Amino acid sequence: MFDEVPSPQNTYAVRFGAYEVRMSHWITEPVIIRLSNNQMVFDMPSTWSCDEAKWIDDHTVELKTRLYPGREYCDLVLYLKAETGKAIRGSYPFANSMNKPPREFEGSLQEIYRWL
Repeated sequence: MFDEVPSPQNTYAVRFGAYEVRMSHWITEPVIIRLSNNQMVFDMPSTWSCDEAKWIDDHTVELKTRLYPGREYCDLVLYLKAETGKAIRGSYPFANSMNKPPREFEGSLQEIYRWL
């Protein structure tokens, strides 16, 4: 299990707080921190778990997340310098009996948090 994924120039880091919700079911909650002042820039509502954090550049991060215990995912691309981002949220194909397309949202980091 990883604890931190730093941006390429160590400006930011995605930190993870992991906790067990049921036997062998873990949630890995992501928080993005600005390292110069240890300030939180973005976090996600409770029970969103991060499976992958990948830095595109020093100010842009992509997060692959899923909601526990539901069967939903959310792919986020966050532009930290501009304090904006975009999110695509949907159901996993095996759980999507109605074949609904994913929903998309763009806005500020605070708006994305509320949209989730």
